[in-house]
Parts: sequence; C-alpha cells; structure tokens
Amino acid sequence: MGSFRIQNQSFSAPLDPRENGGFVTRSVPRPYVVEFPQSTRPSESVAKLIGACRHPLLLVDGRVAQLHLDAEPSLASVPRFTIEANEESKNIQTVLKIIDFLETNRATRTSMLAVVGGGIVQDLGAFAGYLFKRGIPWTFVPTTLLAQGDSGMGGKTALNHKKTKNLLALFSAPRRVIIDTGFLDTLGDNDMLSGMGEVFRLHVTGGVDFLTAFEQEFPRFKEGSKDALLRLIIGALSVKRAVIERDEFEVDLRRSLNYGHSFGHALEALVDFRIPHGIAVTIGMLVENEVALRRGLLSKSERDRMLRAGRALVPAASRNELASVKLDGILELLRRDKKTEGSALKLVVVESIGQIRFIDLELDTPTVGLLHDSVAAVVHAL
Repeated sequence: MGSFRIQNQSFSAPLDPRENGGFVTRSVPRPYVVEFPQSTRPSESVAKLIGACRHPLLLVDGRVAQLHLDAEPSLASVPRFTIEANEESKNIQTVLKIIDFLETNRATRTSMLAVVGGGIVQDLGAFAGYLFKRGIPWTFVPTTLLAQGDSGMGGKTALNHKKTKNLLALFSAPRRVIIDTGFLDTLGDNDMLSGMGEVFRLHVTGGVDFLTAFEQEFPRFKEGSKDALLRLIIGALSVKRAVIERDEFEVDLRRSLNYGHSFGHALEALVDFRIPHGIAVTIGMLVENEVALRRGLLSKSERDRMLRAGRALVPAASRNELASVKLDGILELLRRDKKTEGSALKLVVVESIGQIRFIDLELDTPTVGLLHDSVAAVVHAL
C-alpha cells in the first residue's frame, strides 16, 4: 500500500487494486467498474461488451476500426458512427452529429453507447452521452496508452471552441471502462512514450512505493514485457482513483493531477505541438521540479531521482525541440492556464516524493528568468 500527501491531506492506494479482474471507482451519481480483460484479439473485448447490451451503439475511431474491429463479424450489424480523431473534429459540431446518429438509431436510457478510441473519441462520446436526453449510458474502451493509463478514468471531457483548446468542458463518467492492452500493439514508439509520461506522473504523485515500482517495471516494459505494461497502467490508475474519489469535480485536491501540465501545455504551444502531449508533460514535470529546487522546496537528491526516471521518456527529437525553444510569449500562455488566479499561477510542485503542494508563481519578468534557467538545466541534464 502506497501513501502520499496533497497539501495537508493524506492518501493511500494499493499498487494493484484489482479484485476479480478489475476494481470499482466511486463516482457521482453511481460507481463504475474498470476491467482488464486480456483477450486473444482486442476486438473480442468489444464484441463481448456489445453482446451483453440490449441496444448497443458504436462510436469508434476510424483507424481503430480498420486495425481491430472491421474483421469482427459480430460487430457488422451494430449501428456505427466513425470519427476521424483529430483536434479539428473535437468540437460541438461533431457532438451534434453524434446526437443525430443517436436519435436516428432510437437511442434511449436503456441503450449503451460503446466508445472505442483514444482521448478525442472519449471527449466526443462522453459529451454526446451527457447531452442526449439528459444522459444515456456509455462505456469506454480506450485504445491508446494516454487513455488507458490516465484519461479513461475520472469523467473529465472537453471540446475545442473558437480556436481555444478545451473551452467547453463538463464531467461525464462512464458506466464501465474496459482496458485491453492488445489495442496498444499497433501504436508507435512516440505514442507509447507519450502515454508513459502520464503514467510516470501518477507514479511520482503516488509517492516512494509507486515511484520505486515504476523504476522496476519500466525497464521490463522497454524490453517488451506485457505484464510490466499492465502493472504500470494499473498502478497509475490506482493513484488517480485515490485522488478522484476524494475530489471528483476538481474543487481543490484534484488539481494536483495537473502536475507537469502548466509548463507542458505551454511547451506544446511554443513548439507548435511537435512534442507529443505526454512527453511534454514529462518535460513539464522536470522543469517544474527545477523550479521547486530553485525555490528551496525540493532536494537535489529527489530532483535527480525523478530526472533519472524521466530521462528515458524523452526521445532525441523532443530533446532537440526543447533545446531550441524560445520562451517568448510564455507568460501569455501561462496566463491562459486554468490554474491562473489574478497575476499568479497556482503551480503544482513536488515538495518531496509523496508530497504535492500548490504554490503561487507570479507571472512577471523574474519568472521568465526562472523558467529560462530551469529549462536550460533540464536541457543540460537530458
């Protein structure tokens, strides 16, 4: 059992919370189960879900359908809405098209919308499921490591609007989450490292026991161990469950899950998204650790330990992007951060491994200098 603290609140989480192949997450208005079937083919997990539903409907990433679902005969007759998953489609217009699909196929509250894909498909399906007839049940089958190891659990959903990312947002919890790591076999190295960045963040949040588990399992994952991959996903979700069960709607403590994201999101924008999201989050963690060190909050030995673990998650191309980034405009990007209040950013920092704290970072010229020095230190260390 791992233990950690956020501000002055104590948390505990088991390294593996599974019972009978899954675990329950408490949520409003009802709990939901996160399951981990390991099928011969990932399409079998979707077919089993569909077969158990009285009135199933399928919302799926077109690429995932081509790779995994189109050859599954039991899915051929299920009404299907296919999405090209990209940021351009993550908007209210696409949601309204999905709602038209639900209406055409006579969806009701006894139907089940099976949402199969990564985070963008999740956002669209969760949003449509929430709005249609004041809410119909939906089940999520995440097919990326980012979604399996983080976003698939917790109920957050958001859409882009008027050129602003995630401007429209709400909470929409699924009825079930079905995690089959077989879907990850077709992902590239960058996609896996991106997802592993969020997994790493949650293991750091979870404290010494979880970080130690990450340090032990990650080399085995790199060698191709499916068991190590599954254990890393389960560990990450165990930490996240502990936090969201305490603060599902981000009143306060759930903000800790934005560790690494303030600088990470700004970095993505500065390099025109040439660094994948989860890799940018890993870099954001390392930069924010450097800020904490320079503020006298984090020890050098613990900074170095997290740096050693995180270094393996940043490939050469992303290191080169970081080395050449210009911080012009960084203050304006941080001012848009949802954690900014007045002239200060509520920055999530690790005070020690297993202790997360929020600090006020004034968005002024000295902060630009602090970030410049922190980025330079991370570039040198990588």
